[in-house]
Amino acid sequence: MNDSLLAVMFSLCSAVMAASFSLIVRRGKQHGNATTGVLIGLIVSTPGLVAATLWFWEPSWWNFRALILFSAAGLTGPVLGRIFMYLAIHNLGVSRSMPLMATNPVFTAVLAYSILGERPGPYIWAGTLFVASGCAAITIKSHDDLHWNRRLLWMPFAAVAGFAISNLFRKAGMLAVPSPIFGVTITTLSGLVFLSLLGLFMSSEYSPNLRSGKAWVFYGVCGSINTLAFLANFAAIRYGDLTVVSPLFSTAPFFALLLSAIFLRDVERLTVWIVAGTAFIVSGGLIIAWRVL
Repeated sequence: MNDSLLAVMFSLCSAVMAASFSLIVRRGKQHGNATTGVLIGLIVSTPGLVAATLWFWEPSWWNFRALILFSAAGLTGPVLGRIFMYLAIHNLGVSRSMPLMATNPVFTAVLAYSILGERPGPYIWAGTLFVASGCAAITIKSHDDLHWNRRLLWMPFAAVAGFAISNLFRKAGMLAVPSPIFGVTITTLSGLVFLSLLGLFMSSEYSPNLRSGKAWVFYGVCGSINTLAFLANFAAIRYGDLTVVSPLFSTAPFFALLLSAIFLRDVERLTVWIVAGTAFIVSGGLIIAWRVL
């Protein structure tokens, strides 16, 4: 199996898992705020990741540059990116926030082009533009669609910015130490430390509250699924360019749309624009997958 095929496979696996855990985040809103959800997820994920890293440890992993890069990825991804993602899901719903966060390929492509020197071809750029167009359609609001506030649309885009910058740090870290398990572990540990410190300065409305048992159940499951998605994402980055991996990962809204239509009928409303926008996003991902394969 060549590297390109592995990159596509891991990217799509990560997308499916991301869509699955977004539904659980939506259900967990009543049991804890976004910061609580992210912190519980990091706490639950850490022991297994540390154990796996120690088990598979190699001397070459002791690399100061990689540690710094993966730590920076922990601040921008699991902390800033994931908090805003949870806030977006809580306030805008799964079917709208997940497609909007699929603008990640646009940010990532520009950053990868200008900073990492990656040179995606016309098909990659075309697929990325399809993704961006789909996201624009998602933001259209009908007159009778009153259950969400357009002023909160900045939340998914803030998440996108955090994840896009985190992708750059992950890619650079993987070039220094090409080990997904090591990268995920350091990223998760640094995210846990950063968020614990940040929580000390938050207001009571946004600070983490770990006293709810149901919050641990819901967000603990989220953390476990997200860790697997994280590992798949790191593996995809190892085998493929960010300009390929990021748009494929952004097919997650398609799977989120299907799952929310089945499991979130009581809290989610699907509109024509959401379906159309998601179709554009998936089409962009398919164009990229076809070009790579």
